This record gives sequence, structure tokens and C-alpha cells, in this order.
Amino acid sequence: MRRESVTTGFTLVELLVVIAIIGVLIGLLLPAVQAAREAGRRSTCQNTLKQWGLAMHGYIDANKALPLGTVSSPRNTWVPYLWPFAECTPLADRYGSLKTRGFTNNYTASAYTSVIATTVPLYYCPSDRPGAFWTADVAYRCRGNFVVNWGTAAPYANSAGALSGQAPFRNTAAQTPVRVTLKDVTDGLSKTLLMSEIVVSLADNDNTTRGDFINNDITFMSWCFNTRNTPNTSVADVTSRCVNNDPKVAPCATGSDRHVAARSRHPGGVGVVLCDGAVRFVNNSVTLPTWQQLGNMNDGEPISEDF
Repeated sequence: MRRESVTTGFTLVELLVVIAIIGVLIGLLLPAVQAAREAGRRSTCQNTLKQWGLAMHGYIDANKALPLGTVSSPRNTWVPYLWPFAECTPLADRYGSLKTRGFTNNYTASAYTSVIATTVPLYYCPSDRPGAFWTADVAYRCRGNFVVNWGTAAPYANSAGALSGQAPFRNTAAQTPVRVTLKDVTDGLSKTLLMSEIVVSLADNDNTTRGDFINNDITFMSWCFNTRNTPNTSVADVTSRCVNNDPKVAPCATGSDRHVAARSRHPGGVGVVLCDGAVRFVNNSVTLPTWQQLGNMNDGEPISEDF
């Protein structure tokens, strides 16, 4: 008696069920993969912050004071001061003397070949837009994700030379930079902010100040952050140049009472460097009094909570 052969296989319903199960598994795994990737990027960002902290302390060891935050003549910010201490000596050599040359002496019009348009991995947080530039005018230059602590005040709203209750970086009312030593940080090096993250614009040609940290323009507020508001606040930043095309960042506004909050692309907070060189991740939920106390270096106020 001849036995009939039977062909087995998936039915259409079974195939659809298998596809659905695979889709569910992918949906469950994708957030975990994204979280793991972000954890890696955040770790890299904190390592970069650590390198900036080491560069700051290298400069302090050599010069017995912090670098100047921003200088109007010649036009410089703190960034080129740290190049020799951040393994960027060739950039410092190309730039020339900081006493006679500024960023306006160091660009090639509408070109990426100048010293200020030379990308350095230390400039960027991998969760943001590594390799970001400013191309909104002919002085093409790198943007960056790391800036210095200017406290609660506007760029030059402090009394002339006063150190009481101030941030490590600031200018006097006459836009004269204040030279600060670590001895001036009487609230404690581990309780005072030195640097934090900032976000860069979504496009290089955005005429917005976000991340333009090589430009000293006092109206831009692009080389610093303020502690007037908590990290990643929904309160608008106020500068002289604004482009509101970033749905993940609070809008900015133009005005004379300028202030820029610490911001990052990391979920939940920002990375910071303290004056002792330690790196911390500060949650967005930090209270405003604590954040402002961290921004002041010698106000004598104790930190009211663990940050």
C-alpha cells in the first residue's frame, strides 16, 4: 500500500504570529539598546569634562590663577588659554600670543582651515552634535559643548573687582576680566561649579549663540553658563542672537538682561566640573537655592542639600 507524503510548513497565520512576536521583542529591546548607548555617550562626555578640569588645573599650576573668562582686547575667551594644557599645543602655536592676538586675527573668511575652525574632540559631547561649527558669518569657527561658570549675574553686571559672593569667571562693570585664584574660592573647591555643559545649535549656519564658545562678544553669552535658573530649565535663555528651531530645548529670547542656563542632550541633567576637578552629574531636579549656591564661590552659604 503506497503511503502519501505530507508537506509541512508555516501557515500564513503562524507566520504573522512569529513576525508579531519578533516585533514585540525588538520593541522591548530597542529602549534598552538606546539606554545603553546613551550611558556610553554620557560616560564619554564625563571623561571629556574631566580632561577640561585637568587642563584648568594645569593652567592654574602654571599661572597661579584661573584663565580669564572673556577678554575684549584682544578678543579671546578662556578656550585658547587652555590649549597648551589640553594636548592642543599646535593650536596655541598657530594662534599666537594671547596678549596681542584674538579670534578675529585667526580666521580665514568662509573657510574651515583656520586655527579656530580646527575641530578638537575635547570640544564636543557625543550626545549632542560633534563637529558643530558657527558659519553664520565669515569668521567660521568651532562651536563647543563646554562652558565656564558665570554665576547668577549678567556678563558685566558685577561691581568693579568685587569678589564677595561671585562666580569664578566674570568681568567687572567695565568689562575688565577678574583674575581669580583658588584661594578666592572660600566656599570650598568641592562645592563650587567650574564648568558645565551647554547645547549647540541644530545647524552650523543658525545665527544663534548656542555653543559659540570661542567668540568673546559680551552680548552673546556663549562662552559661559549662568546659575540664575536650574539645569535644562524651561525658562528661556536671553542673549542677543536667537533661533528657535530646536524642539528638545527651551526657546531663547533676545534682550539686555542676558542669562544662559546649563543644558545638555542627556536625559535628566547635566555634567559639571567642580573647582577641585571632580566631575558630577547634576539632576534637573536640583533646587534653585542649591544650584545658585554652587554657582557662588565665596558667599559663605552652606549647600542646603546633597547634589
